[in-house]
Amino acid sequence: MHKYVNKYVRASDIASYYLCPRLVYFKRKSVSPVSDAEVRASIFKSISYALPLVMPSNMPESCLDEAIRRSGSDALAIYGEPFGRAIEAACREAMDRMPDILRGLARERQLLGDYALIRLLSPASAALSIYSDRLRLSGTIDKVVNIEGRLMPVIISASTPPESGIYSSDRVRLAAYAMLISERYGVDCGQGAVEYVTGWCLRRAEVRYEDKRRALYARNRVLEMDEGRMPEAIKGKWCARCGHHESCSVKASLLDSIFKKA
Repeated sequence: MHKYVNKYVRASDIASYYLCPRLVYFKRKSVSPVSDAEVRASIFKSISYALPLVMPSNMPESCLDEAIRRSGSDALAIYGEPFGRAIEAACREAMDRMPDILRGLARERQLLGDYALIRLLSPASAALSIYSDRLRLSGTIDKVVNIEGRLMPVIISASTPPESGIYSSDRVRLAAYAMLISERYGVDCGQGAVEYVTGWCLRRAEVRYEDKRRALYARNRVLEMDEGRMPEAIKGKWCARCGHHESCSVKASLLDSIFKKA
């Protein structure tokens, strides 16, 4: 029997590595069930894709309301009744966030103007999947926007943004996306952005050499995991919410017992 080798390291694996290396280990060893958090994120992503129609509307509140309802309906068609409560909760949250989303868009429009904002909201490509045999990386980029002839990857996030800048895990993920775009299109990709939908703001970030180094370092560690090396876990308050919590605890207990016997 041939051993299955996962040829590519996903950009999402690289981001997860810096949250907890063992999380990536379990994610690549098994197919994880869909979580309520993933369903919520998909709804806010769908809302983001509708914003180019909301902005020029004479009735943006009504248009956004319709986009939220349609996103919920689509999510129900995709995930089914077992996730009905999660979908309802996410749509209710989005409705409550409507004033924040519209205020955030209005602020950005004042800074950039209508045309530039619509260009940012309207991707040249959406959910673009890229695979690189040379880099052994892959990724599905939420949005690739074309700003004055330059391609920029955009992550759509349903998280609350940090006080300034972007999270470090998103920074290395953007670096992986930038390398994939550069290889696919033969262009320099030196900037990325994270779109925080819940209160709507767009945070740009330069893709630094150090970000690329960290992304490739994580790629190498993940490839080592595929050979069977289980990494240490980063313990924290998020462990109880992790879908691999039980497996992680069992593995850790087993290792402890082995070392005690030795």
